[in-house]
Amino acid sequence: MSRVQKKSILVYSFGGAIMLAFIIFSGAKSNKRQVEDLSIEVIDDDENYFTNNVEIADLLTNGNTDFIVGVKLRELESKNLEERLEKNPFVKDAQIYRDLAGTLQVRVAQSKPIARVFTNGTQDRYIDAEGRILPVSARHTARVPLIETESSFKWKSMYESSFTAQVFRLLTYIGEHEFWRAQIAHIYVKNNGEIELLPQVTKQKIVFGKPEKLEEKFSKLMTFYKDILPKKGWNVYNKVNLKFENQIICE
Repeated sequence: MSRVQKKSILVYSFGGAIMLAFIIFSGAKSNKRQVEDLSIEVIDDDENYFTNNVEIADLLTNGNTDFIVGVKLRELESKNLEERLEKNPFVKDAQIYRDLAGTLQVRVAQSKPIARVFTNGTQDRYIDAEGRILPVSARHTARVPLIETESSFKWKSMYESSFTAQVFRLLTYIGEHEFWRAQIAHIYVKNNGEIELLPQVTKQKIVFGKPEKLEEKFSKLMTFYKDILPKKGWNVYNKVNLKFENQIICE
């Protein structure tokens, strides 16, 4: 190895050592700093308003029993705070980090309900886009389809069985299509596993059958709305049956 190569290695090694020392020094200095301020952002693209900045701040401070502002960074456990926020059923995700000015940045994404479970005299529930069963909120009522079961509602999650997973795919399908989201008002789940839909505008009961072959059945329902009702009259039929393959039975 030449003297030039040895010199280059020494220079790079020395530079690396300086940089490493600077990083360690900066980290140690940063850990001695304290939280100067708190900034909370509640992401609410769907305008659900299930939680707000005041409630998030209350959760962070555990009802004003834990201090945030003025606490040294090394004493702050962001992961624990995120988990505390995510225990709120309406918080889908929480991210906490500190910026260069010493402000603790808190970003909260809310859960998105896709159906409200009607329980006939007992406390209603929401089903969210993640398949979770959530309580209702006194703060806000989401405009989503109602879902009712023939027997008592006992589902704990939309993934607890193959059938509830099918129902969840049906709810997701409706929520992803603007027309069906606006048109389907009520979803009735019978004990035999079949589904009936009640529309928002027209009066016909929709006999959907098992929650399967969604594309095919909703395609037939669209044909009913676009081609049959305009010709026969909007109030001629009381029921449309989509259960059978390649058939639309109007009664």
